[in-house]
Amino acid sequence: MHDKRARIKFIETCYKLYEQRMYQVAVRILRDSGMAEDAVQEAFLKLMKSDIYFANAASDDCKRYLITVIKHASITVYNKRQKEREIMYLCDKDDLAEEPAAVQEDPDIEQIRELIFDLPPKYSMVVKCLALDNLSVKETARELGITETNVRKRFERSKTMLKSILEGGKMYEKGRPVYESRIS
Repeated sequence: MHDKRARIKFIETCYKLYEQRMYQVAVRILRDSGMAEDAVQEAFLKLMKSDIYFANAASDDCKRYLITVIKHASITVYNKRQKEREIMYLCDKDDLAEEPAAVQEDPDIEQIRELIFDLPPKYSMVVKCLALDNLSVKETARELGITETNVRKRFERSKTMLKSILEGGKMYEKGRPVYESRIS
C-alpha cells in the first residue's frame, strides 16, 4: 500500500486530468447534468475508498479504469433514480387529492407493510423485493424465478390492489383479483 500523500496526489491528478471527460461520459449515459455530477462524485468516492493506484495517472490503463468506473457509477445513479420513481409511484398520493381533506388519512408505514403481506404471495413477494428490499426488476426476476415482464405486471397489479384497499374497496370479487382499468 502506498503512503497517504501519494494516494491523495494520485486522486487529485486523476480529478484534474479526467473530471471533465468523466462528466461527459456520464451526461451521455444519463442525459441529465445534475445526475451526471452525482455520478462523477460517486466515481471519485469509489476511487478514494479503493486500493487502486497507478504509478502514472496519465496512463491509458488509468484512463480506461476511470472511464469504466464512471460508466458503472452512472448506471448505479440511474438505477437508484428509477427505484425512487417506482417507490414514489407506489406511494403516490395524487389519486386521493380530489377527496375531501377529512377523508384523507395517510396510512402509516406499518399498516402499508401489513397490507403488502396480505396480498397474495406472488404479488407481495414482488412488492417486498422491489419496494422494501430495493432490488432491481432484473434482480427480483432472478430471485423469484420469473421474467422481468412478469415482475413489472405483478408490481402494477399489486399497486392496483393496494390502492383499492386503501380507498376502502375490495381486493377480491368472486375469488378473483379486482383490477381497475387504469390508475389515474
